[in-house]
Amino acid sequence: MKIAIFGASGFSREVRDIASILGYKEIIFIDKTNTGDLEDFPIVNEKQVYTFAEADYKFTIGIGNPKIRKEIRDRYPDLNYVNLIDPTATFGYRQFVELEKKVGNIICAGTRMTNNIEMGNFGVYYLNCTVAHDCIIEDFVTISPGVNISGNVKLSMGAYIGANTCILQGKSITEKMIIGKNSTVGAGSVVTKNVPDHTIVKGIPAK
Repeated sequence: MKIAIFGASGFSREVRDIASILGYKEIIFIDKTNTGDLEDFPIVNEKQVYTFAEADYKFTIGIGNPKIRKEIRDRYPDLNYVNLIDPTATFGYRQFVELEKKVGNIICAGTRMTNNIEMGNFGVYYLNCTVAHDCIIEDFVTISPGVNISGNVKLSMGAYIGANTCILQGKSITEKMIIGKNSTVGAGSVVTKNVPDHTIVKGIPAK
């Protein structure tokens, strides 16, 4: 199997590790400016994307920034994007089946997703994060290492949740705790109320 990873930095290398575990034998990095190699794996210029697409490469976006992930997907919407799921990630009843309907998600080691979670595309779920029941995770969300998301939470498109954050439970399935579109929650925060769109919050409680 062959895969091309957008990005050539720290997280891209972690994504490379997942791809290798999953059996991808030919792995390249794609970057707009750099070429050469990264830890013995080639870096190719982004202008060559369609050359590799024609060679039956699959694609993923190994970049934590939600805005940049969306920009890349929008530039190249027709590539064969795949989910990369570390084998140590665990899922509740039928959750993995639902995930297989989506594309572009990267789920790192130790992730736990329980059940009845509505997932989007092109999400990043970093090391040892947890997502509980009845959550909605929209497209291009980033969930950093050690984040705990309680039940009945909605992460809107492009939300970025910093490391070791705790988002408390929403009131019910129909009245969720909402993190707004393109909002950022700083590392180590405890979220106790809704976060508006395009907002940065941090602290305990986050504000």
